[in-house]
Amino acid sequence: MTIVQQQTVQMKQVSRGNFLMRNVLKHNVVFNQGAQGDAAYILTEGKIEISGIIEEHKKVFAILKPISIFGEMSLFLDEGARTATAIALEDSKVIVVTKDDLEEFMRQSPKVIASIITVLVSRLKSTTKKAMKVPSTGMGVVRMLDLFAANGKMELKYEQTIKAFADTFVTTPDKIEAYIQGLAQQDLVAVGRDAADRRIIRIRERDMLATVMQNKD
Repeated sequence: MTIVQQQTVQMKQVSRGNFLMRNVLKHNVVFNQGAQGDAAYILTEGKIEISGIIEEHKKVFAILKPISIFGEMSLFLDEGARTATAIALEDSKVIVVTKDDLEEFMRQSPKVIASIITVLVSRLKSTTKKAMKVPSTGMGVVRMLDLFAANGKMELKYEQTIKAFADTFVTTPDKIEAYIQGLAQQDLVAVGRDAADRRIIRIRERDMLATVMQNKD
């Protein structure tokens, strides 16, 4: 497969300067599989192909039309490589969303968290079909819990959270539970029951991501 050279990035400010609009010409690459990810994209015009190389063969995971978000795992995983390639099938426009953009939006609109998780679960189920592994799952779990805590959501329903995270990160509930237990051993979270005797995950550390990164150092 011939690699199409990525076009020179053309951006303009939109939405009060918080986001950038990028024009992507037909056949140009938005990002390549294996590249470092530092932003997600919202497709507003055009058509984007999401594909990856599996066992030395190209596999198309999805053909996206407006309005769609893609590349979103980079918002939750630190230093993660892209697990797919995104190429414009026609002249397209995308909004660039960085981690800082997302976290600012989270502070302004906490309800977006549930929407982001829904998008992640839907996208990973329908496109990857568990064919690709998400890097740094543990840090992805930490980042998502950190986003909940940053918006004052300190208690999460246990079963629903474990299942959502397992689907999102293309792994098993047992592995997610192991990550949660590891965080519990560090006193960052606690697993218990609420007043209605429902099992919950209680977040103890409001700045979990910073604490975990500090402990790693």
